[in-house]
Amino acid sequence: MKQIDVIFVTPLPAFYKVNLLNRLCEKKRVFVIFLYEMNSRRNKDFVSQGIKFDYVILSKLQGSRLIYLWRLLKRDYSYRSLILSGWDSFYLWFLAFLSPKSKNAVVVESTYYESCIRGLRGLLKRFFLKRIYLAYASGEPHIELLKLLSFSGKIIKTKGVGVFNYVNQPSFIYKTQIRNFLYVGRLSEEKNLKLLIDVFNSLPDLKLNIIGFGPQEEVLKKMASFNISFLGAISNDKISHYYQSNDVFVLPSKSEPWGLVIEEAMNNGLPVIVSNKVGCSIDLVAEDVNGIRFDLDDRNSLKNAVLKICNPIYYNVLAKNISCYNFEERSQKYVASFFYME
Repeated sequence: MKQIDVIFVTPLPAFYKVNLLNRLCEKKRVFVIFLYEMNSRRNKDFVSQGIKFDYVILSKLQGSRLIYLWRLLKRDYSYRSLILSGWDSFYLWFLAFLSPKSKNAVVVESTYYESCIRGLRGLLKRFFLKRIYLAYASGEPHIELLKLLSFSGKIIKTKGVGVFNYVNQPSFIYKTQIRNFLYVGRLSEEKNLKLLIDVFNSLPDLKLNIIGFGPQEEVLKKMASFNISFLGAISNDKISHYYQSNDVFVLPSKSEPWGLVIEEAMNNGLPVIVSNKVGCSIDLVAEDVNGIRFDLDDRNSLKNAVLKICNPIYYNVLAKNISCYNFEERSQKYVASFFYME
């Protein structure tokens, strides 16, 4: 049997997960099971190629995948900890029951905002968590979900979902006009872009730039007035330019388990406006410090937030605060939270 510290199971080799795992493998012996190879809904560069650890992509295996997983845990590896990313795959359930509870950990990136806790689904989640001794929860709404599901194990708050490709924090520059707003993400129902477009349709002196693609693209383009531009998909190596060419980042989602784009926006010097249903809104967005949280149930709340942040005095206080952030230090703390594997 090969001796390792961690078997980590996650759906995709997404760049922010690979960045995390690359850092973990610098100090721990890590083997990773990616359940799937590619997700057609994502940009091509969403999936990372810079992998420094041993791994397997389960969907590419020939033969019985369950037998492979059984052999992996029972015959091929002696491991200290099995870390499962959520509970939304049969393979995650299989591994949770195959491995001893004392070794099982789960990464919780869902919140009580969007996750079902009642009925059969809630019952199944509670049953799954009976096999878990440790939960890595992204933030406060994720911890609240665990409490509502009666999880009795240890909880570690990670304050993140991965390590993004951060840049050097831009220097603070005082701005006298705040006109350019940015959205980056999928163009889909849960992102609440119809509300965002309605707001900017009523504010013709402001500019909204939308980066991304998705099923609502054509509908949204028909709704949008002249001050709203759709820029399509932008690769990760070019996205920083678009962040820094705008003044404010807006994420109006009805449902958002975390919101990695909020970290990216702040890293590029942008104050943010987020809905109160964005998973990171409590842990990352401090009202009147680095951004504004608006109430999703109040249709005027988003417009009021946009108008408020256009005040140069107010805006520059937020921007100056953000310019002092150290995202390398933040990333180190996030990675270190996974070193608890006892």
